[in-house]
Amino acid sequence: MASKYQVIIGRFEEIDIVNTALKVPAKIDTGAFRSSIHASDIKIVKKKGQEVLTCKLLGHPCSPVKRDFESARFSRVNVTNSFGKDEERYEVPIKIKLGPKIFYTSFTLADRSNNLFPVLVGRKLLKGKYLVDAGKTSIDRTRLKKTFGIKSTVDEEDLED
Repeated sequence: MASKYQVIIGRFEEIDIVNTALKVPAKIDTGAFRSSIHASDIKIVKKKGQEVLTCKLLGHPCSPVKRDFESARFSRVNVTNSFGKDEERYEVPIKIKLGPKIFYTSFTLADRSNNLFPVLVGRKLLKGKYLVDAGKTSIDRTRLKKTFGIKSTVDEEDLED
């Protein structure tokens, strides 16, 4: 059972998507309200008379295996993206493990292929569970880029690790 106390995490962490994928790189972003996860082929289908959201989770440069996902529990939410543009996204509950804690939390489904991290963890997930130490990380961005063959310019964030 997970502790009721807050856990200290860094600005980049690995999360497990329970029964789906292990060690998925995630960026911890206290400036973002919602969490998001890379998804593609998002569709609403009818199953036994009920609407079900289906998609492929991950399949991102830093988490290349696409995972089938479906949920009858979903909603549409308006999100302001990092460029200040409003967009409508689907939001679904996903069971994750971050540090020692395992729980369901909401993620919006987004194309994160142009981002280094397939998962962004926002304040809604962090609140009451985690404290973020911006000087700490469990992921080396430079090694992550090298491992997955991502060609991009070196930025200040790479030089800090």
